Amino acid sequence: MTPGGMSSQMSQNTTREMLLKMRERYKRRGRLGRGKLIDEVCEMCGYGRKHAIKVLGGKLPVAWAEQARRGGPRRRYGDAERQVLKVIWMASEQPCGKRLKALVGLWLPHYEAERGRLEAGIRGRVLSPSAATMDRLLAPCRVALGSRRRCGTRPGTLLRKMVPVRTEHWDVAGPGWIEADTVAHCGESMSGDFCWSLTMTDVHTQWTETRAVWNKGQHGVRERVAQVEVALPFAILGFDSGNGGEFLNWHMKDYFEGRPVPVEFTRSRPYHKNDNARVEQKNWTHVRQLVGYGRLGEPEQAELLDALYAKEWSQFRNFFCPAMKHQRTEVVGSRKKRVYDKPLTPFDRLKACSQADAGEIARMEELKATLNPFELKRSIERKLRRVLSPSVRSRLKAAA
Repeated sequence: MTPGGMSSQMSQNTTREMLLKMRERYKRRGRLGRGKLIDEVCEMCGYGRKHAIKVLGGKLPVAWAEQARRGGPRRRYGDAERQVLKVIWMASEQPCGKRLKALVGLWLPHYEAERGRLEAGIRGRVLSPSAATMDRLLAPCRVALGSRRRCGTRPGTLLRKMVPVRTEHWDVAGPGWIEADTVAHCGESMSGDFCWSLTMTDVHTQWTETRAVWNKGQHGVRERVAQVEVALPFAILGFDSGNGGEFLNWHMKDYFEGRPVPVEFTRSRPYHKNDNARVEQKNWTHVRQLVGYGRLGEPEQAELLDALYAKEWSQFRNFFCPAMKHQRTEVVGSRKKRVYDKPLTPFDRLKACSQADAGEIARMEELKATLNPFELKRSIERKLRRVLSPSVRSRLKAAA
């Protein structure tokens, strides 16, 4: 459109309506009539004759009335596929596209069992998108999350020189090598008593167990570690922790080293969180994303949270939520690219290990067959509401 065209004096809607009516007239006119319409459009809109012919003939969209179709293939996925993916994505704790792609096939039979079988076409289109396409489909559903961080580590000086520092990452090919850390549920203040979460993750399989403990006392943390060891489907071969006093104490040292086959007990370097990068990442996905940053200031809340961690949350995460493992970092010029392996659930990684106990795997297969991730999610939400409910605190204060 040229600056001197009459359309500069008309609104966009007026121009659009005029061109749509003239297109209909153009279809019914003969050669002479079409020539006159072309002249009118060129005069009113400032078009060249070739452009006016394409607009009136339908080869180009009417200005502001029709959007030209973008290049590339037509859109294959719409609201129907988005709604199915959104339900699964929300129930599985909003994983990234790569992890969502890996878990859709695992969750879809349970989705259909609860909500009815999908049409064949929709079912195929739910399973077929790439990880990037799933991210794009769910982009409108995402909400930016802020974060607040407080460090509750108090150095354990008593045994610092007696527990060796692990100066490099374990190069392991089987389960049993554990990284451990604690997370404070203190809210805005570290003063007083409150609940802590203990996180233990296996380096090879990514199998993760969490427990809640009141005030992270040395004896209480040792008890929770013993409970986790009983629950693990493999033996602990190595235990690497942070430098807090809840780990660097005689209770923990005797627990790991005072057995017929001692467990390798090491610690990370002070102020080097990346030494325990796997458990630090699980502190976010397995603790903060579930509980948040609020203060859990009553012992009953620690008991309720521990019961949730020990059963539903462990089953949900280890059986139905794929995880990715960092393999290497490639440096190309000034850019770094992190390379990850294929997303797999911790249980699938465990089954692929030659060192895994066949009887334990069979027992866990039977357990998994009885589980439904959507039912687990609903149970988690019910128990979590009890943990976070203000009525818990008010009831305890009233009883006092």
